[in-house]
Amino acid sequence: MGIGFDKSRVSALVKTLAPQRLTRVVDVGANPLSPPPYAPLLAAGLCEVWGFEPQPEAFAQLVAEAGPHEHYLPHAVGSGKTAELRICASSGLTSTLEPNRDTFDALQRFHESGRVVERIKLKTRKLDDMDELPDFDLLKIDIQGGEVEVFKGGKKKLAKALCVITEAAAVPLYVDQPLLDKQMTTLAPLGYVLHKLLTTKSFSFRGPFAERMHMRKFRSQFVDGDVVFVRDVLSLSHIDDEGLKHLAILADAVFDSQDVAVAAMAQLEARGVLPASAIHDYLDMLPFVSPREAG
Repeated sequence: MGIGFDKSRVSALVKTLAPQRLTRVVDVGANPLSPPPYAPLLAAGLCEVWGFEPQPEAFAQLVAEAGPHEHYLPHAVGSGKTAELRICASSGLTSTLEPNRDTFDALQRFHESGRVVERIKLKTRKLDDMDELPDFDLLKIDIQGGEVEVFKGGKKKLAKALCVITEAAAVPLYVDQPLLDKQMTTLAPLGYVLHKLLTTKSFSFRGPFAERMHMRKFRSQFVDGDVVFVRDVLSLSHIDDEGLKHLAILADAVFDSQDVAVAAMAQLEARGVLPASAIHDYLDMLPFVSPREAG
C-alpha cells in the first residue's frame, strides 16, 4: 500500500522542482467511467491532459466537463488502419476486438455487459502521425485489448515519454487479445520496465458447486488491472533534467512511488540542479521516514 496523494506535498514538490511546463498526460480511451489515476494532479491544476475518445457520448461528456488544462479529440488511436469498433452494452467493454465468450463462460460473467450492440467502422490514427500532439510524459491507456497496436504506432513519441499506465490482462476477455506479456515485450525495446501493479481485478470461477461459495471471498483468478511501466527506471542517469522533474512529480502524485521520486531528485542533486536540502525537505513531508540528521 502507498501513502496516497497529498495536495500540499505535491504542490511543494512541483514548486521545488520548477519544471519548465506542466506535466503532460496523454489519455487514450479517456471514457470518464471512473476517475483516472492522474485526476488529483489535474484537479490541483498541476498537469495538462490530451485525451482521445471515439465513443460520441463519452467524448461529448469529456468536452462538456473539460477544465482549462484539458484537450480532447474524438480519434481512435491505433495502427493507422481501419478497424471495427464493437460497442458493448457496457461502454467500458467496448473494443476493436471481439468479446471472448469462452472466457465469459468460464467466469460466468460479462455475458450481458459484453454483448455487442453496435459495430462501427472507423479509421485509427497512430500517435506518431499526430503532429498536433505535443511531447508528453505519461501515456495512460485503457482501450480493452488494443494497447499493443497503440504502442507500435507510437514508438517515436514513447521514446521521449517517461511512463505508461496501461490496463493489462492475464486472461483474454477478447478474442486474440494481447496479454500482459505481449505488452512487456513491446515496450521493453523502448526502455520501459514493469514497475508495479497499480490495481488488480480478480474473479471467481463459477459452476454448479461454486454456488455455495461466496463470490467475493473466493476470487482466485487474476483477470486484469492497471500496470505501471517506467522508462529507464533502472538507469535514471539516461533521463535529462526536465524529464527527471516530471518523473518525480508523476511518481508521487500519480502512481504513488515516492522512492522513485527521491531517486529522480537524487540525480538532480548529483548534477547540481537541486540542493540536498530540498530533498530532505521533501522527505520531511513523508510518513515512515527517519528524522533528518542535525547539522
